[in-house]
Amino acid sequence: MAAAHNTGLSPSPLATPMQRGRDPFLSAAACVFLGQALLWLSLLFRWATFNIINWQPLAVELALAQWSPVVAYAVYGALAALAIAAGIGLLRETRRARPLALATLLLTLVAAAAYYSLAREFYGAVLLAGLSGLTFLLLTRRTAWSLAYPSFYWLLIFFLIPLAIVFVVSLGERTRLGTVTYDFGSARTLFDDYARIFSRINGEFIYLRIFGRSLWLAFLNTAICLLFAYPFAYWIARQPANRRTVLIFLVMIPFWTNFLVRTYAWMLILRDSGLINNFWSITLHEQAVRLAGVSPLFDWLAAATSQKLPLLYNFPAVLLGLFYGYLPFMVLPLYTNLEKVNWSLLEAASDLYAGRRQSFRRILLPLTLPGIIAGSIIVFIPSLGAYVTPDLMGGAKVSLLGNLLQQQFMTVRDWPFGSAISFIMMAVMLAATLVYFRVSAESERAAEMTVGVDK
Repeated sequence: MAAAHNTGLSPSPLATPMQRGRDPFLSAAACVFLGQALLWLSLLFRWATFNIINWQPLAVELALAQWSPVVAYAVYGALAALAIAAGIGLLRETRRARPLALATLLLTLVAAAAYYSLAREFYGAVLLAGLSGLTFLLLTRRTAWSLAYPSFYWLLIFFLIPLAIVFVVSLGERTRLGTVTYDFGSARTLFDDYARIFSRINGEFIYLRIFGRSLWLAFLNTAICLLFAYPFAYWIARQPANRRTVLIFLVMIPFWTNFLVRTYAWMLILRDSGLINNFWSITLHEQAVRLAGVSPLFDWLAAATSQKLPLLYNFPAVLLGLFYGYLPFMVLPLYTNLEKVNWSLLEAASDLYAGRRQSFRRILLPLTLPGIIAGSIIVFIPSLGAYVTPDLMGGAKVSLLGNLLQQQFMTVRDWPFGSAISFIMMAVMLAATLVYFRVSAESERAAEMTVGVDK
């Protein structure tokens, strides 16, 4: 038998047994309930001091004013008391805390439904319902859903549900008064507005022409932004670290000014009495007239400068405005991608007698392809649905999808047709986004395979 060795160590008399920590799910749920209690107490305080302090009445207060004041005291007080009891019970982890919390949760949902039915106030009801859903996930200890719930709930309320509403509206039909009616019994008439986009009007495909013009402008703006942004981002990425920070700061400076203000600034520059036309038709014209008196070679310049340059309210003006507005959105993703490039690969290619074109085509371009695709998608999608720039810098001469949507919703009040156009635009944008994710996944897979081969 092996001899037992006495280490001489004995348990310390001051050692205390380990204690179980607080349940993070119950603690988070308790914080939510205490926050709700603070909300109900603030409403109760407003109701109690309404005659003393000149409060701006809320929608729920106007609705409760139709009944006896005791009703508001009872509702606010009961909900506040239940929320406080549930929050404190969850913090202490008592036996009856969870059933009380579930009961409070159900009452909060009922209060949210009653609040919306009485006050017709959407955001308050959505807030109460969202807090109830989050509390339920915390009480049931669903870790993944609890983390993803805030983002999912936001997308559900402000994206998926409005998207479904727009789709339902696109299946309707406009009446003479501008309202929307539905005839779900006839499947042929449900998609009339979608077919209307591809139909002829007076022998011409007007809507398809607008759609094609918008696509062409978006593609052209994306290509021009890429053509100018790629060498600029490459130059920034090759600068020292302190200079890169300053240059990226200069790229982001236009975001400090409102896009509408910047568009008006371009209009002031390009208009007939703007800076360029004043120099062209006044300063340069006067000099050309003087030189024409000396030599007939300057007669053509004097004749050309006698007319204003058509710089505004045309297609090139819209393209210039979009290029100026979305160029930083192309520079930033490209710079982020170029900054991570291992420049020693280009040096190795040069040592292997590869030219600049070969190095760019075989090394730099594949490595920066995710940045190119990301920047192109970020520029293409808003360019396709642009409204402010075509409306201001194009006037009535350049009609794009954004202008067509505004006319259908605000002027013609043909909501079904406008919704159908919106869905077709979203289909094109979704296709572009899917292309981006597919190319990005293939690029990452190719990069992983390259790293695996190198190892």
